[in-house]
Amino acid sequence: MYIKYFFVIALCLLLKPLGAQNLQQNTDTRENHFATDSVEKEDVPEGIYAWTIDSRFGSVRPANYDTIPHLFPNEAFTEGIRGHYNFTGNLGAPRLSRIFTDRTENSFRDGQFLFSQPFDFFLRRPDQLLFTNTKSPFTNLTYHECGNKQNGEDRIRALFSTNVNKRLGLGFKLDYLYGRGYYDSQATSAFNGTLFGSYRSDRYSLHSFFAANHLKNRENGGIETDEYVTSPESFPTRYDTDDMPVNLSRTNSKQQDNILFFTHRYSIGLTRWTDKNGKIVSTQADRAATKVSTVTDSTQMSASTDSLKLTPHFVPVTSLIHTLRMDFNNRRFISSAANGGRNFFNDYYLNNDSARDKTDYTHVENLVALEINEGFNRWVKTGMRLFAKHEYYRFTLPDTTASGTQYEQKYSNHYLTLGAQLMKKQGRVFHYDVLGEIRSNGSNWGEFNIEGTADVDLPLWKDTVSVRLDGFIRNEQPNFYLRHFHARNAWWDKDLDNQLTVRLGGSLSWKNTHLSFHLQNIQKLAYFAETLTPSNFTNNVQHYTHSVGVRQNSGSVQLLTASLRQDFHLGILHWENELIYQATTDKDSYPLPAFSVWTNLYLKFRLARVLQTALGADMRYFTKYYAPAYSPIIGQYAMQDPNYRIQLGNYPVINAYVNFHLKRTRFYVMASHVNYSSGTGNPFLVPHYPLNRLVLRLGISWNFIN
Repeated sequence: MYIKYFFVIALCLLLKPLGAQNLQQNTDTRENHFATDSVEKEDVPEGIYAWTIDSRFGSVRPANYDTIPHLFPNEAFTEGIRGHYNFTGNLGAPRLSRIFTDRTENSFRDGQFLFSQPFDFFLRRPDQLLFTNTKSPFTNLTYHECGNKQNGEDRIRALFSTNVNKRLGLGFKLDYLYGRGYYDSQATSAFNGTLFGSYRSDRYSLHSFFAANHLKNRENGGIETDEYVTSPESFPTRYDTDDMPVNLSRTNSKQQDNILFFTHRYSIGLTRWTDKNGKIVSTQADRAATKVSTVTDSTQMSASTDSLKLTPHFVPVTSLIHTLRMDFNNRRFISSAANGGRNFFNDYYLNNDSARDKTDYTHVENLVALEINEGFNRWVKTGMRLFAKHEYYRFTLPDTTASGTQYEQKYSNHYLTLGAQLMKKQGRVFHYDVLGEIRSNGSNWGEFNIEGTADVDLPLWKDTVSVRLDGFIRNEQPNFYLRHFHARNAWWDKDLDNQLTVRLGGSLSWKNTHLSFHLQNIQKLAYFAETLTPSNFTNNVQHYTHSVGVRQNSGSVQLLTASLRQDFHLGILHWENELIYQATTDKDSYPLPAFSVWTNLYLKFRLARVLQTALGADMRYFTKYYAPAYSPIIGQYAMQDPNYRIQLGNYPVINAYVNFHLKRTRFYVMASHVNYSSGTGNPFLVPHYPLNRLVLRLGISWNFIN
């Protein structure tokens, strides 16, 4: 019972001394993204600068380390901060966004391990990892929990980062999630350990990390009938959540995602000198041509520069880039013969009493690029990259010989990608970024990806209007696991046509208003679909056996979304709103809710002048639609069987909270799903997987400096 508390205390005791080991203080001046109310030690410089990188080229993108108390309680939700995602009910369970613009699958960028996508709540892409530069060693501990040792949920995260010197930074992350589950056979667990480091100088920069992830998900196949939740009075026995009969037991999916990432660049350039006002006085080439300086050695040059109070700046002209990525992943599906699974599975392709399905995945990617940097000359207003990438994939699946002997079938492939990029990042008003790439494995030709963004920032009434355009055109072969999958209860080898996806859209932001609009067209959409077959009828409950397969549209699917985010405040009263409209031309292969709403009403004030407090409630809601079902066989979401499909939605979920912030500490108390009432409404996000009832939640986050 006390293991989780012991773990928290142990991490505090471990990381606090580590934070005190400041190898060399970083005293250079940088923007301080870590705000505090007071300085506890006068001799300890505070400040943490954070950034992410482009996963292809390692270019730096400034970011803020998340120390903001606003919406901190919602970080614990698998369905996302604003409730965009459907999931099977437990912490860290597989999820799928109801908002199609949130679905960012891109095989050109992310590889082809399909099983990672439903766990993006926990797993992070390379371009989502925060690198840091700290003036003093920095430690953060964050802990969310609810329930008890039988049904509770816990997640603890730890981050430690420090700088060896001004250029070299190191750190590690630990993330442990354990959801016991309020319903039977629903437990989840996930562990991540990440080591990361960066080196940034004028001419050479390097970013690298290694992340190991282990995930385990117990599969219960959902409750036997939704009436246990929606009409409990129709049964002679009133079921508690952990008493409700479920479709599967002693069934697990286990997954490992391991990634090694390394990117570095070397730049060749020139030196500029600026005066104390930042004005460029001369360049290295100018000095050589006009003989501005009469000094004859480096010592005299330094003295001359000091006397003129000029500051040298290195300006990169050309950069050579290399990126290496290696993924070593696997997924196992284990189902015991003694669990009654033969009442759940319809198809059997292997003569095993128990399912022991396993697939291994290896991905090795090398990219080299030549970059002409923007702004090294006043006539060069655009940066440019030319790049080439080689990828090696290997997959393994179970297979059988003609005599029925089982063996491991291996599939391997090589891809060559060529591409170019044009971008303008500098300047205050107009920026753009356009990338194009083509690839082939020698047998499949015509795969390409063109993506781009453009934005304009215009001052208006003491604020800034930001207009952003974005879009992509992508023609790609469907994922390997859509074309090939072998397991005891699902099996296919399909020759699928390339899928062409076109998305265009934009957004407008001004003050507290944010508008966005996107239109998407998908030709030859490939997707998973479930088939149900009625089996036996016992205890007034109809049972079904389950199959899952792959289908591909012969035509096109059009999708449309428009969203409005609007915030209001009057004194201590704050009201935040998000309204999303969506439309789809094919509700059978790509269903979407017409409207989704998130609203948050709260009072924000200070207690005793030091304790920042937010007291309020938020609500998430969406209209009825045929939400995708979850298939434990493949660990993916699939379209419901049209003969037995059900609609979900038209049910609000309300959470009440009080959220505090004191100096370097954030903490909260929340009652989630306060509007739950037995037998009322339809509290499901996924067919046959009910949401948790009213739950009291607690969370805390500490930041330590030195």
